[in-house]
Amino acid sequence: MTDRQALNEEPPVIRRLIELLTEEHDSAVTLGAPSTSSGEGFDSQIHFVRLAGTTLEHDWKRDLVVRVKRTSDQHDLAIRERDIHQWLNDRSYPTPPILRVFAPGEMTDLPVQIILRAPGTMMLDAVKSRPWRAKSMIAMLASTHARLHRMDPTGFPGSGADLLDRRLSLTRETAVALDDAELTAALATVNATTSSLRDSPGVACHGDYHPLNVMVDGNNVAVIDWTDAGIGDLHGDVARTSLLFDLAAIAAGSRVERALLGRVGPRLGRWYLDAYRNINPVDDARLALWRPVHILHGWSQVRGLRAGLFDPEGERSNDAARLPPNLDDTLKTMFEQALSGLP
Repeated sequence: MTDRQALNEEPPVIRRLIELLTEEHDSAVTLGAPSTSSGEGFDSQIHFVRLAGTTLEHDWKRDLVVRVKRTSDQHDLAIRERDIHQWLNDRSYPTPPILRVFAPGEMTDLPVQIILRAPGTMMLDAVKSRPWRAKSMIAMLASTHARLHRMDPTGFPGSGADLLDRRLSLTRETAVALDDAELTAALATVNATTSSLRDSPGVACHGDYHPLNVMVDGNNVAVIDWTDAGIGDLHGDVARTSLLFDLAAIAAGSRVERALLGRVGPRLGRWYLDAYRNINPVDDARLALWRPVHILHGWSQVRGLRAGLFDPEGERSNDAARLPPNLDDTLKTMFEQALSGLP
């Protein structure tokens, strides 16, 4: 296969990237290796590529992530994420730099980010392949999270992006779009606690911190996907991570994995909390207050996915097809139990 034939096999966004860079450098930019794709995430399409070209800067010839946002109105969010990555890079926090953001119309009709690909594997895969190292890797997960919360948040990009407001925004939008009485009632119940949830010093929070968003390369880690980042109560960030360990089985790819993670996930969550507490103090009562907020977010996400609410074409996505059929009821029950456990 010739280089031109190989390029014609690439996704349109990769072909357009090579075309743009060739024009900008007035010199040929080619594929260093065929691109691959991870399919669609909740808020983006992800492609992996390596480029080649004599005039390309060094970083542009390394492994890259081409991240295509789902909707054209997410350009400001893509810029904010770039600024967050830069803020973290300036403080030597382990996250890959975003090399460039293309506005809608420059490459496709959607915003596109070019990100330096973090080396290694996702921590969840590393834990599954080397279970004897699970406890030490979870300790790295916790210490890296605690390090973020101990940083001075001054100048954090988009500091007005309140963590609680961002977490509840999806529920508000879903409840209105679907005219969902259950979600509306649940949101009203959670809103009654918001004043106490905001009664805490604000720190930089990732918003979706878990082993799928942390890459492991030996003893080094890199934190990715800062879409939900904001300033807020560290307990909100910790509570979400803890909850996601309890729900880890949902993301499993097979029945065997679901059974395994159903047993092991909560144990990993306890290891995470223990390791985090060794660095930062944690108020269990505040963790309990945040738990129904995050369960409600997940419950709303499931209902929105099933209805095709987050798909630009208004159709059910592959994400919805992979959801367990009884997940709505499971999350509703968890939400009610989390509320009943509050003081």
